[in-house]
Amino acid sequence: MALVEAIAILAQRAELAEIVGPVGPRLSASELHPTIWGAAAQLWDDGHLRAAVQTAATAFEGLLQHKAGPHVSGENLASLFSGKDPTVGSPRLRIRDVDPASNTWKSAHEGAAALVRGAFLGVRNLVSHPGWPDPNARQALEMLAVLSYIARLVDQSDTLQIP
Repeated sequence: MALVEAIAILAQRAELAEIVGPVGPRLSASELHPTIWGAAAQLWDDGHLRAAVQTAATAFEGLLQHKAGPHVSGENLASLFSGKDPTVGSPRLRIRDVDPASNTWKSAHEGAAALVRGAFLGVRNLVSHPGWPDPNARQALEMLAVLSYIARLVDQSDTLQIP
């Protein structure tokens, strides 16, 4: 009897999947980069989504500064992934395990630089400006996911500096 019920349940699931379509992946906030989610978790749980994103963005900036050095800020943070060589006061981050002679290296670093700039302009600055509407839960989670992905790129990078 239990076998017949199990077969019926599986058949119903298959039929439902055909009607509804694929569910797709699910993102759990606890799987985000620990610096990002660690900064946002309590505020998120208390329902303060905007503040959660703001705090996570500040933590992301701190992660970059920790990697590059406390003297690096502002525009220099946005250029950490620049393909140019480091200069005094402007270190560079280099993503590990990518051939520096490849187009992949160029794409990875130009993309990471654009993502950092985008995270500052399109996430941190927007949620910090009073004229921008409060994000709903989906929007806030997507903003945290942007920060998380870039934070993982930072973790996968080595710092090059001129002493």
